[in-house]
Amino acid sequence: MANYGENEAQGKFWNDAPGQSWVKHDAVMNLRLGNISDILFNRLGDVVVANVLDIGCGTGSTSIRLAETLAQEATVTGIDISEPMLGKAREKSANLPSVSFVAADAQAFAFETGKFDAVISRFGVMFFEDPPKAFSNIRSAMKPGSQLTFVCWAPLEENEFFSLPLQTVLDFVPSEYEFVANAPGPLAFSNKEYLMGILQSSGFSNCDIEVVKTTVDTTDTPEEDAAVLMQIGFGARAVREAELDQKRMDDLYQLFLETSRSRQSDGVIKYGATIYVVTANA
Repeated sequence: MANYGENEAQGKFWNDAPGQSWVKHDAVMNLRLGNISDILFNRLGDVVVANVLDIGCGTGSTSIRLAETLAQEATVTGIDISEPMLGKAREKSANLPSVSFVAADAQAFAFETGKFDAVISRFGVMFFEDPPKAFSNIRSAMKPGSQLTFVCWAPLEENEFFSLPLQTVLDFVPSEYEFVANAPGPLAFSNKEYLMGILQSSGFSNCDIEVVKTTVDTTDTPEEDAAVLMQIGFGARAVREAELDQKRMDDLYQLFLETSRSRQSDGVIKYGATIYVVTANA
């Protein structure tokens, strides 16, 4: 069982239905985030490192990609709080002895001091109960001067992958959907000033937050896309909270389907996205 550490709420969340949904849709979600993964790895460049840590590694796609780009003797450690997602990660990396995974809360996990030459994350660092403590803990695991590189989401209104499905649900089931500023979740670091303050208070230097516009793309059919968006993301969360009967769920699916069709062009469905590419030195 995963060690939830000081993050019980997120531990329960990602070991329940949401984490299982990500496992189910692992391949399609990894393709959807392909543009963003490329941006992250382009920022890493030709890194020469021996030990790398992947925070919030999920189903292990970034950990595996990193291992395949590094020297043969390099090692990659992925850490995540979700056992279902780590189970999938271990399955996918079974033929890569240089990759290992730890089920734990990175905020409280007792890392070996100064072990890692670099730390990366693709949307895995926004879920800490105490971000300054978490980043201080992560920094303690890094060699002095080594680089932290991660991507996180900009505000909701700049990310159609989140905002359009959510609005579809809210129009169908009129209700208020309140976002608590800086609360653990995908948009926890959408305020750049808040994020910069966390990095600096955690002891990082040379902190930089680059705003990058891109797209979340899929070659899924509109039917497949609508089904995925009803199970993953803010729209999916609103669907679960609405507790609709099957008839209403079917009606809502048709609205999701209309949106998916409207986004499709030349066989590709695109959603506008804005991310922050963050770098800092330990």
